[in-house]
Amino acid sequence: MTEFEVATPEAFDRDVLKAEEPTVVMFWAGWCPFCRRFKPVFDAYAAKRDGRFAIVRVDDEDNPLWEKYHVDVVPSIAFFQAGKLVARKDGHLGRGLSEPEFAGFLEQVLPAA
Repeated sequence: MTEFEVATPEAFDRDVLKAEEPTVVMFWAGWCPFCRRFKPVFDAYAAKRDGRFAIVRVDDEDNPLWEKYHVDVVPSIAFFQAGKLVARKDGHLGRGLSEPEFAGFLEQVLPAA
């Protein structure tokens, strides 16, 4: 298991898009109460599942990753493989993401442990 934070678009390109291993990414913002509530769930699953898990903080709406990946609601979860966005699960406006939704997403994109 690898969990790390990506701070810049350049780091995203290097650490996610150019990574040899598939990566589960959480787009989140510190000002979002649903993100703060969901982050421990993300951390817990990252600790117990095989795979790479990246946290991308998009606090600033001027961050080019907002536009590039059409992040309209945070938290949003994305799965990248071979430099491409393969699957995505966006949070619900006013609700965020639930643990069962995240678990189902992981079952869909990551092979069984």
